[in-house]
Amino acid sequence: MSSLQPRPGHWLLRCPLCRSGFTVAAGALACRNGHCFDVAREGYVNLLGSGRRRPAAGGDSPAQLRYRAEFLGAGHLDTVTALVTAHIERSLHGPARVLHAGSGTGHHLARITATLTGPVIGLGLDISKDAARQAARRWPAPAFAVADLWGEWPVHDAVTDLVISIFAPKNFLEMARVLRCGGWLVLVYPGPEHLIELRDRFGLLRQDEEKPASYADMATRFIGPLSVSRLRRHTVLDPATAHALILMGPNARHIDLSVLDLGSDPLAITFDITVLFAQKTKRNQ
Repeated sequence: MSSLQPRPGHWLLRCPLCRSGFTVAAGALACRNGHCFDVAREGYVNLLGSGRRRPAAGGDSPAQLRYRAEFLGAGHLDTVTALVTAHIERSLHGPARVLHAGSGTGHHLARITATLTGPVIGLGLDISKDAARQAARRWPAPAFAVADLWGEWPVHDAVTDLVISIFAPKNFLEMARVLRCGGWLVLVYPGPEHLIELRDRFGLLRQDEEKPASYADMATRFIGPLSVSRLRRHTVLDPATAHALILMGPNARHIDLSVLDLGSDPLAITFDITVLFAQKTKRNQ
């Protein structure tokens, strides 16, 4: 067993097998029914026990994570986290508990928890063990856990003030369950012109035109009143950065690498990102 102690965010978790709360037992999270999950030396916990159903596919590969860390580390999407914190900070009181569903490299969660005023407890969930390991190693303050976002989340009811989902699976039932009344859900997803130059040139994945309306309908139904912001800008990227942008996400599994010739000249790229905010109301509890 690991000798490491859990991080504050790990206390938002509950046993995925019996839903009981955890206590610390020799560097592990243990529930009253004897289910035990080691805290890895990097500081994350894997809650996909052998008794669980086979998790959904889609976890990021080590290569995707390297590309994403490189791209996000350069600050290309920091406008997203800046918008999120500016929007919700005034409604947070006391220690803010932030859950990032699909936390990946942990970059966005770390930025949000570091930017919010006052004490913040952060927890990241991701299906990828490699992602949780890398995030926990890189960011010492938030907690990270391996979990299947399409299933029931191993998180207590109504314990979070903010749930964020950035280009990740959207389980509205679980988002609503773990949010307290008055808490915020933030969804970030591509707009209609996002990476349009690269999409047309290399046949990248396209956003389903019906998805935004579906997201708005589900957020209203399960969470509460919403507002939508659109971040749209043009930028110029060098070929190496554009290469990382393409291969850090799901396109890595669909594109033919033999045709991914970006040349040597800078590329003009459109970033078109939608940010949806929904605040949980009593009627949605």
